[in-house]
Amino acid sequence: MIVGLISRVLLGEGLLVNGELIIVVKVDVLEVEGEVVVSEESSPVMETIDVNGFQVLPSQVDSANRLFARHQDIASKFRPKNPFLKTAYMNDLLSLTKAMCQSPQKISKDDLAEQYGALAYLTEAGFKVGWLEKKLNEVKEKKNKEEACLAQLQEMEEQLQPLKQRCLDLEAQIDKANVELLVARSPLSLYNDDAV
Repeated sequence: MIVGLISRVLLGEGLLVNGELIIVVKVDVLEVEGEVVVSEESSPVMETIDVNGFQVLPSQVDSANRLFARHQDIASKFRPKNPFLKTAYMNDLLSLTKAMCQSPQKISKDDLAEQYGALAYLTEAGFKVGWLEKKLNEVKEKKNKEEACLAQLQEMEEQLQPLKQRCLDLEAQIDKANVELLVARSPLSLYNDDAV
């Protein structure tokens, strides 16, 4: 009971993420020795844009806007207030939606398991993603159907191989019989050197 209470408190504070404790450490610098040279080329600043309280990359703005337009209440129960955690959760959500748009052929069983894990992680944080779970179930069904069709095709091809070979054998026998028929139908010559 105490562990459950502690877990709920840590989760509410945004310190417990996917069953792991996040520890934030604040370091005060007392003295700096030496010099750190950082070139502007080696540390580019990533520009982010605010979309409904979440910082996203410019390349993610359209996806995030579409997500919030279709599912206005998706983050209504979202608990973490830490901006870095919010960004991480949004990145996971956008990655999950992007991954689910792939062809079932490109998604492995392990990918599906990871996507279900990510979905649970997002749900635990307070995202309303029931619609996404339905879509993930559809992807899983399509993947299962794909695998069943592949197995059926493989089985039919294995059954067809001996039949193809039998057809080739019959065609060879037909060709041989046609040659023998031509020989049987050919007229005899009386002036052949082999004749007596």
